[in-house]
Amino acid sequence: MLFALSEAQIKDYIAQNSENIEQLQGTPAKIYASSPPLLYMLYALDPAKISGVNFEWNAFERPYVKKEVQEQPVVGGFFGQGKIPNAEMLLRLNPDLILVNASSRNAKKMSEVFGSIKKPMLYLSAVRLEDYLDGFEILGEITGKKERAARLIKYAKESLNLTAQIEEYIKKNNLQEVKIYYAQGGDGLATECEGSWHATLIERAGAQNVHKCSEDPNAKSFGRVKISFEQLVKYDPDVILIYEKELFDKIYGDPKWQLLSAVKNKKAYYIPREPFSWFDRPPSFMRFLGLKWLINLSYPEAFKFDMVSQMREFYKLFLDLELTDEQIYKILGRAE
Repeated sequence: MLFALSEAQIKDYIAQNSENIEQLQGTPAKIYASSPPLLYMLYALDPAKISGVNFEWNAFERPYVKKEVQEQPVVGGFFGQGKIPNAEMLLRLNPDLILVNASSRNAKKMSEVFGSIKKPMLYLSAVRLEDYLDGFEILGEITGKKERAARLIKYAKESLNLTAQIEEYIKKNNLQEVKIYYAQGGDGLATECEGSWHATLIERAGAQNVHKCSEDPNAKSFGRVKISFEQLVKYDPDVILIYEKELFDKIYGDPKWQLLSAVKNKKAYYIPREPFSWFDRPPSFMRFLGLKWLINLSYPEAFKFDMVSQMREFYKLFLDLELTDEQIYKILGRAE
């Protein structure tokens, strides 16, 4: 976590966190990002340089993703369940630079795929929110998009500063922290541990993740920890955040879920996901907007964000999109 890097520091980072970088001559025209978080980071900064994507775009994503990016070949990537890129396709694409998760640096499967390609590779982190400050700055230097990177970083920092402000608001007004449950899976009984980066927005929003876990690092890294409904009733959260629409569509009509205060009080919310999730899976820069959304749901009197205007500003800045009223309703209508 570096922040506000000097040109010398950026060059030093690149030198220490890269392979074959001496082959990179000038500004890269084609960049392959080997995981969704890095792909999204590159998309926000310079989508024209994307060479190959990790997956087929979902129907709900397509209206918000540039056509030229949708037309890129699907190379695959490193993003769990044993998924790896197609090395032959990557060789045909012949990108000038490959972006790789810093956490994969010494992974066996990574060396098996890229070991014979011998292309310039840069290792970046894109998990913690602060990673994006460094990531945008370093990529901005490499792609020649330093001014754009600075604008994205400015927004990100302002969003991150909200955590200290909401904590002060809670303390000043002698409030209890709002209790939040993050529901995943069709039955809503998979969740994340307190302290897991998958649910980091809960704590960043000044709220409390109801599910505490053991110190098992796998529980916090991989997530989707199973709990019983009886345990959820004991937690009785104030707010429920729902990942799957399957659960959201039935939660208010299911007598069992009516036992929970959040459902009784109409405070179970479907997490916006167009074009990428505002909250988790996979993590992305959309969380800088998601933090405002979650603070609004948890402590509506604190900032009173107008989420319609917030969305217009964010989508224009990060995605180069002028949202229509219909799109805003579609994205936010289920979540307000």
